[in-house]
Amino acid sequence: MKVGLLIIGDEILSGETLDTNSQFAAKLLNENGFNLVSRITVGDRENEIIKGLESLLNDADIVITCGGMGPTKDDITKNTIAAYFGSDMIWNKEVENELKSRYEKAGRVLNELTIQQSLVPEKAEIIMNPVGTAPVFWFNKDKKVVITLPGVPLEMRYILQNIIMDKIKSRFVADFILHETIRTVGIAESAIAGKLKELEEEIEKNCSSDNYFKLAYLPELAMVKLRLTGIGKNEDLIKTNIAKWKIKIEEQVSEFIYGYGDDELAATIGETLKNKRATLSTAESCTGGYIAHLISSIPGSSEYYQGSVITYAYEFKEELLDVKKETLTRYGAVSEETCREMIAGALKNLNTDYVITTTGIAGPGGGTPEKPVGTVWIGVGNKDRIITKKYTFNRNRTENIHLFAITALDMLRRMLKD
Repeated sequence: MKVGLLIIGDEILSGETLDTNSQFAAKLLNENGFNLVSRITVGDRENEIIKGLESLLNDADIVITCGGMGPTKDDITKNTIAAYFGSDMIWNKEVENELKSRYEKAGRVLNELTIQQSLVPEKAEIIMNPVGTAPVFWFNKDKKVVITLPGVPLEMRYILQNIIMDKIKSRFVADFILHETIRTVGIAESAIAGKLKELEEEIEKNCSSDNYFKLAYLPELAMVKLRLTGIGKNEDLIKTNIAKWKIKIEEQVSEFIYGYGDDELAATIGETLKNKRATLSTAESCTGGYIAHLISSIPGSSEYYQGSVITYAYEFKEELLDVKKETLTRYGAVSEETCREMIAGALKNLNTDYVITTTGIAGPGGGTPEKPVGTVWIGVGNKDRIITKKYTFNRNRTENIHLFAITALDMLRRMLKD
């Protein structure tokens, strides 16, 4: 069953107010078997509201509007949609009495502006708003439905979750929706798509009018989420196909997979360390403690994470990590030689089973033709093995630091896996 969202408000369209209602509605609808197929944001103008409504009604069985339902002059949604349905506005005593009763109990005076919320479209079913003053309107159009919700997040979320969702479910038959998210690291979106091209074609061939399947790529810095989706009437068919394709993805890109669902890379590494009964420390230069932050943000990380040293200056590298002065003078801080000595010094002085180190140039200054901004040496090691690798990223300072950290964690993940 297809749903469209019409978000109304100049403050949303201008970016002044963040639209959190859409995210909440999309997640709730999806959890209940209703597929959000489109979302349109428009300003507080009659022609834009009508245009957006008609566009959504072309594709969706249910259209939910959000915003513009208040009593002030700039709130025009109520009158605009009433006019669209050719409905006169009438005074509703039930709404009036509800508002009066609520204000009296709160010891407040109901002003002339708020009482105008009792003026409602004659052709709409009226649904009381227990957490605000704007009632909800339910319009029927052929076999489709238009529902108007207030835009105040607290009101919108309560009404949609506790009142409207049950009413929608009693009117429409929900689909079965299944998502399977596979998390990967260390491979670009285009590269992983190339590896899964044939599988994508297989998934597309299995789509029908009753059952829809899709593989989506959701890229982040240094990571790509793979999301398998199945929507339709045949629950067993959807579960079987999603499980089958999940296995095929694992077979083709297993080396890049670090988790599923909401798994975090640092948490996955933490679980591996706990299973090995191993400890970890970090010795950071260019990342300035960001790797330590990612690791220590995981609940229970104190079981395996011992701590970090941040050695920005040459002197700190020498004093805390035993990096030789001649190494720094000859090769510089951003070098394989310095990175290897940082690992060896950290293993000795921090006394942990595993160590991560970073030394690089995050930018925006400090680069040279030989070592441009974004150059980093990353190392991981234990008492038996040290691995170092040079990377060059071309991002701003914040993104470079994030890429350095994620790449370092991935190097440790691979070392632990090996």
